[in-house]
Amino acid sequence: MNPQTTYWIKHFKLNPEYGHLRFKKLDNGFSGYPPFEFDETLIDEVDLNTFIKKEETRIPLFIGTPMGLYPLLYKIPNFLTEDKIVAILGKSLLTGHVAGLRFYNLPAGSHEHEREELILFNNEE
Repeated sequence: MNPQTTYWIKHFKLNPEYGHLRFKKLDNGFSGYPPFEFDETLIDEVDLNTFIKKEETRIPLFIGTPMGLYPLLYKIPNFLTEDKIVAILGKSLLTGHVAGLRFYNLPAGSHEHEREELILFNNEE
């Protein structure tokens, strides 16, 4: 892993409120994910039913880019039928720069831009 794109991981792991969580990545299908680096011990690739299911210890992972959110949230059926916490890794597709990882609360029935930021794990040393 390139440390310049994964500094945020140490901040995440040290966080007493969220550092115990794992992430869910949607398996092939839908709009997919752009290339990104991630600590493989923290992420599980799951099917659609598992991805949309609300869990206490795993949260859905999205990649936020200037081109939009991947996978495309509005194309995931039944994703926002209940309030959810999601993780969005901010990444430039052009430069590969990673800004950090943010956790958001998404209210049931909301649009992907109607989100409340809970915490930011900056990608800095």
